Amino acid sequence: MRCPDRPRRYSPALRAPRGFTLLELLVAVAVFATVGVLAIGGLRAVLVADHATQEQSQRLTELQVTLAVLERDLRHSIALRPRDGYGDRLPPLRYSPVTEPQQLELVRAGNGEQDRLARVAWRITERGLERVTWPVLDGALAESEQVRLFLARKARDEEPFTARRAGSRDPDQELEIRFDFVDGRTREITDSWPPLDAGERRPTQVIVSLVVPGLGLVERRIALTGVQ
Repeated sequence: MRCPDRPRRYSPALRAPRGFTLLELLVAVAVFATVGVLAIGGLRAVLVADHATQEQSQRLTELQVTLAVLERDLRHSIALRPRDGYGDRLPPLRYSPVTEPQQLELVRAGNGEQDRLARVAWRITERGLERVTWPVLDGALAESEQVRLFLARKARDEEPFTARRAGSRDPDQELEIRFDFVDGRTREITDSWPPLDAGERRPTQVIVSLVVPGLGLVERRIALTGVQ
């Protein structure tokens, strides 16, 4: 006896495979684009912060080297009066805020491998903070200057805006240097040296005030060796 055929059940496993719909593809692309934009923005912020940190660290290193060399020059200064191009004696250490260029000039010992004397000057120009040396003490010509740049001026247009905001305390700061002198005889602080009655006398201390963009004001009191 033949049994009647049972109706076949439709199983979901037997369905024909189908692809994604257009709506699903559009949603997936939108999600991927959003994640990509967020990732790129975060990476850019990290790179900008890293650039600002590296620039700040480099500036701080340059400042430390500058102050170390400047302090060494002042501590090794001696009471020796060189001659100018006309044969007149110059003070062993001199600085005036009203002359051009405004530079601190001195004679120091122990410069180079031969421990020879050297005539040294520090000044700020349009390039930045410069250290100037001359090959001879007396009658040194401007053409014989040997210039080394320590703190370079940076054009504001060359710095990214985000880096300026992250790394600079005051975006309007300019590179500046100021010297003040403590007179051991009168105990007064003056903004120029020497006074009229100084002769070969040197100050007991030199107060260095250095304004560095991004770092602010840095002050250093340097006592001169051999001065009572």
